[in-house]
Amino acid sequence: MSKTDICDIWFDYAEAFVQKKNASDWNTLTPQEQEIAALWLLEADVYNGGFVQFFCNWGDEAYICAVRALQAIGAAHALEIVQSGYACIEHLSEDNRLTQLWDIPKFLTEEEVERLDKLDKRFWEDQDRIAEIAHRYYVQ
Repeated sequence: MSKTDICDIWFDYAEAFVQKKNASDWNTLTPQEQEIAALWLLEADVYNGGFVQFFCNWGDEAYICAVRALQAIGAAHALEIVQSGYACIEHLSEDNRLTQLWDIPKFLTEEEVERLDKLDKRFWEDQDRIAEIAHRYYVQ
């Protein structure tokens, strides 16, 4: 099976759990379903707008589930990238200036923005082949 095929199959499989989450919330999913949904959201948002988009759209819960999923499937490169991205924004978690997650980009330093951009580019290289190993782990 080609890389494109496995990505499409994984995307379709995981999207069902995202829809289930969107119909109510994270608590309606099993821990494994949470991981699958979080991986889908992570990939979709990081490839679209970067880690900041993922985090600002979905928050701590999705981040925690994505980290758990990357650990479970053995995606060491992606895990390091995602955790490094979080380290760039973590200092804002208790910042009183934030009224919503999408306020985070307003308070990032130039250095943090540059670091996040470099991390996004590394994520896009997909060294771990996330879709392939996630499909193998969760589906097969």
